[in-house]
Amino acid sequence: MPREDLRAALERALAATDADERLGPRVGAAGLRARFEFTDCDLVLNVAAGDGEHNLSWWFGDDPAWRPRLRLEMDSGTANRYLQGRESLAIAIARGRVRVRGESRAALAFLPAARLISGHYRRVVDSDFPALAQGV
Repeated sequence: MPREDLRAALERALAATDADERLGPRVGAAGLRARFEFTDCDLVLNVAAGDGEHNLSWWFGDDPAWRPRLRLEMDSGTANRYLQGRESLAIAIARGRVRVRGESRAALAFLPAARLISGHYRRVVDSDFPALAQGV
C-alpha cells in the first residue's frame, strides 16, 4: 500500500472528523491519546484529544508532546481494512495482526472513538483513493 496514500487518507479523515459538528466533540471527549505504528511503511500517527480550538490534534512522526496511553502496531493493510470497517480489531489482535500496548481504560475509550473516525475514512477512500478501497 502506498505510504503517501495512507497518510493522505488519514489526514483528510481526521480533518473531517475534527470539523464534524456532531462527531468531532464526541471523539474529542473520549480523551484519546494514541500512537499508531504502521509497520510495513515506516509511518507513525499520533492522535490526541484537541486543545479547545479543535476536537482532535494529530501529527505524523515520532516524539509526541505527550505520552500515548495506547499504542497500536499493525501493517497498513490491516489498518486500512479496520478503518473501512472490514476487519474486526478484536480478531486482528487475537490473530496477531495487531499489537496493543497501554492502559485498558484507554483501549475502551478508543474503540467507540475509532468507529466515529472510520466513517469519514471510508468516505475519503471511496471518493479519492480507489487503490485503498480495492486493497481490502
